[in-house]
Amino acid sequence: MGRIRVGVIGCGLIGQMMHLPHLKELHELFEVVALCDVSPGTLRYVADYYGVAKRFTSHRDLLQEPLDAAVVLSADSHGQVIVDALKAGKHVLTEKPMCFTLREADEILTAHRTAGTVCMVAYMKRYDPGFRYTRPLIRQMKDLQAIHITVLHPSEEHQIAHHEIRRFMDVPADIRAKLLADQDALIREAIGDFTPLERRVFANNLLSTLVHDINVLRGLSGDPDRVLFTDVWHGGEGMLTSMAYPNGVRAVVSLQYLPDLANYEETVAYYGKGNRVRLVFPSPFFRNLPTPVIVEGMEDGRPFAKTVTASMKEAFKEELLHFADCVRHSQTPDTTPEDARGDVALLHKIFHAIQRPLV
Repeated sequence: MGRIRVGVIGCGLIGQMMHLPHLKELHELFEVVALCDVSPGTLRYVADYYGVAKRFTSHRDLLQEPLDAAVVLSADSHGQVIVDALKAGKHVLTEKPMCFTLREADEILTAHRTAGTVCMVAYMKRYDPGFRYTRPLIRQMKDLQAIHITVLHPSEEHQIAHHEIRRFMDVPADIRAKLLADQDALIREAIGDFTPLERRVFANNLLSTLVHDINVLRGLSGDPDRVLFTDVWHGGEGMLTSMAYPNGVRAVVSLQYLPDLANYEETVAYYGKGNRVRLVFPSPFFRNLPTPVIVEGMEDGRPFAKTVTASMKEAFKEELLHFADCVRHSQTPDTTPEDARGDVALLHKIFHAIQRPLV
C-alpha cells in the first residue's frame, strides 16, 4: 500500500507537541489529509501550520473522508469516537484513556471485531526502548520482593513552555457544555455520584496520569490478585495504592503532584533479594530523551550497578512506526483495546479501594 492516509481528531497539547511533528517526520509512511478540533481557532492554526486543507469541527464529518486511519487525540474518554471510527471502517490509533467505563470498552471490542481493522492504544511507554530492554530482565528476576512505581508530577506550565503550543478558548458554549455533561455522565456511570475531589481523582489522577503506569505494571507483571488499599491526601495532590500479587509480592504505586517544581520524575523499580532493576522515564513533554535503565546486583560477592541507555529512539515515534507496521501487515499491536480494558478495570478497583469519603 501507499502512504497511510490519516485523519487526526484533536489538535491540542499532545497532538501539537508529539503526534503531528512525528507524523510529519514519518511522511514516507503517513499522509495527514484531514484534521478535526472543536476549537475553530486551534483547528485553523494547526491546519495552516501543517498545510492540511480538509478541516472539520465534528469527528463524524471527518470520518466520512476516504481515510485509512483515524488518530484520536481528543480530550477525556475516547470511547464514542473510537467506536464511530471503527464502524466507519478505519484503522484507529487512540490516545489514553481509551475510555472511562467498561461498557464503553465492551462496545469498542465489539466494534473492533466487526471492523476487522487495527485498533491500537497509544501507551508510548510500552514502545520506549528502555521498557523493551527492561522487560526480559524483570521477567528473569528471581526472588522478586516488591514493585515500587513513583510519579512526581510538575504542573503543565512548567513542562510545555519550550514548545510552540497554540490553544484558543473559542469552543462554542453549547459544545463545551455538552462535552462536560457527557464526561460527567461517564464518570457517574463508573463511580456513582461524585464530589469534585472524587472527580479529580478518578478522571485526572487515575484515568489521565496513572493509566500509563498501570499499563506498564500489567505489561511487566500481569494483573495483581487484589487491591489492598488506596489513600488520597492534600486535595488529590498526593495518592498511593497498594496491590498484592498471588505470589505475595506487593506493588505500590504513588503519585505526587509538585506544581511548583519543574522536574518530572517517574521511576518503575523491581526489587529482588539480590538484584534491583529501575526504569527511569523522562518527562513525556520532552522529545528524544532516553530512558535509562539502572541494573544492580552481585558479582563474586561484590555489588555492582550499571546504567544502560538502550537507544536514543523516541517512544512516540516508535509507537507510530509500530502502528504503521500493524496496518501494513495486518498485525496485532502490542497495546490492544483488550489490554486497555484491563487497565480501566484495575483503575476502577483502585478508586473503589479508597478507604474514606473524598470531600
